[in-house]
Amino acid sequence: MNMRNPAQPARSQQGIRVLSGKRLIVVALPLLSESEISLVQGIREELGRRGEFEIMILSGGYEAPLRKVAQRGELVGVIGDFMSGVWLKSLLGRGVRVVRIGDGADDTFAGAGNSSVGSNIGIMGSEAARVLAGSGIQDIAYLGPAGSPGSVRLGEAFTAACSAHGREVIRCSASTGVLLTNFLLALRRPAGLLCASDHLARLAIATAQEEGIRVPQDLAVIGVGNSRMESLHAGMAISSFEPPLAEIGRLAGAAMADLLEGKTVEPVAIDPLLHERESSLRATGVERALAWLKSHPDSDISAGELARLAGMSRRSFETAVRSTQGISPGALMQGIRRRRAEKLLRETSLDIAAVGRECGYPEAAAFSTAFKRWTGSSPRTFRASSLSA
Repeated sequence: MNMRNPAQPARSQQGIRVLSGKRLIVVALPLLSESEISLVQGIREELGRRGEFEIMILSGGYEAPLRKVAQRGELVGVIGDFMSGVWLKSLLGRGVRVVRIGDGADDTFAGAGNSSVGSNIGIMGSEAARVLAGSGIQDIAYLGPAGSPGSVRLGEAFTAACSAHGREVIRCSASTGVLLTNFLLALRRPAGLLCASDHLARLAIATAQEEGIRVPQDLAVIGVGNSRMESLHAGMAISSFEPPLAEIGRLAGAAMADLLEGKTVEPVAIDPLLHERESSLRATGVERALAWLKSHPDSDISAGELARLAGMSRRSFETAVRSTQGISPGALMQGIRRRRAEKLLRETSLDIAAVGRECGYPEAAAFSTAFKRWTGSSPRTFRASSLSA
């Protein structure tokens, strides 16, 4: 398999040539950023395991070069984030297999020759509603482009989840200028805002601060993407959903290989993790510490550091945790890590060492020892029994 650097830019429209004789698969992404590298690597690794393929990475304005390759009949499959069904119908009409990736698995075009893999948008909507529908929030809002299918589906899921809490959602598609300013100023404070991306979250935070609206005291903000760069530009840590890109990539590669073998592949949605950070943590005391812990199961934070996060002395914090949760802070942290580990072992194909790192155990042996103490079985045995159940 030809292993190009996934961070390289797309080839020029004039320079696209396939010389290997292998089956050509294009990975087409609107933007190939640092975070997408793990997604591309997941695709490469799985396809490399399943057969001999030539992988071409296209990003940015990929429409013209993708069309050229498809017209020459060299293309057998495309994995990408497509804005509409027009692309799908065109590619499928040429016998090209398609796996859609991005914000949510979509079964709109499910059927022979195509499938989709993405984050579970329903979970994102319900988690955001859980955070923003409480803590004295008056108005709840959603900021996302009206033309993006992923954004539209997230807005719908968030609206439905808030409705279950007896709350309405005010929606806006303006990302800059007077319209965004007026939208934020019209919200009754304290308000809660879910944004379709971390970039939009950063713009909302900057606009709010320019108008004297405090974040998160007056406006709690959650984004999507878990971008460290956007948090850096925002001047604060943005609460955000982290899409499981490596797993999405692996499953997208597996789906493509199955489609090329003539199999029907059902859409797959993977639960993302919500990291609650400075831009939305309005809770105080034990509730604040609990919210932080659930968002950072991989942290090795101590009980003393958790107490400082809660704004309490260590003794007061331990007393409050025992009073409200019935267990010690240490047991509380272990319980969160255990539930995270069980979920990853059941629902993903991450290797044991990777699951351990996700749950705060850099060493695989230490994780296996802890997991056996929690459950009475090893991680490998637990996964096997879950798959056979």
